[in-house]
Amino acid sequence: MLIPAVYLCYLSFQGELGAEPVKELNHQTGSFAFYLLLGNLLIGILKDLLKPTQKWFRFFWLERRYLGVLSFVYLMSHVFFYFALEAFEFQAIQQIYTKTYLIFGSLAFLTLLLLTATSMDWVIRKMGSAWKKLHRWVYVASLLFTVHIMLIEKADLVFYGSILLLYWLVQILRWIKKKKIKPTVA
Repeated sequence: MLIPAVYLCYLSFQGELGAEPVKELNHQTGSFAFYLLLGNLLIGILKDLLKPTQKWFRFFWLERRYLGVLSFVYLMSHVFFYFALEAFEFQAIQQIYTKTYLIFGSLAFLTLLLLTATSMDWVIRKMGSAWKKLHRWVYVASLLFTVHIMLIEKADLVFYGSILLLYWLVQILRWIKKKKIKPTVA
């Protein structure tokens, strides 16, 4: 999963990132973070459809936490390149509280920061079953992340919105199935 980072380094050294390389790096690292997050959520959904005992799927299931942390690493790079675009000025920090897309992005970042900070083995052991409940916040982070992207790139509104809607629909169906909620007939 470090292949995108290596590829971006290659493009950077070759001067093939266009007229605004920092802006392109900002965009690409944010996209990679989002795709890794969605891939991680997809693994969780596929777990219910496929049994993790299948060898090819078991690898992905066991490395799911690694994908989440890697997603956060790309997200940190995305934030770094955003501040680099703004020349690391104090005004960039002030914009976080005034621009809607940055508010959603910051909330997604803080949520994923909390999830990444609690992804170490000793924290998982210490938290017990509360760890799993906390890490369900990844769905909230995915919603915040998607809204952040849709506010920036309105052309991708249908694409990202439909992906998120599909994830939420499948997740709601999974929760209903687990709780075995039966509709009441009036």
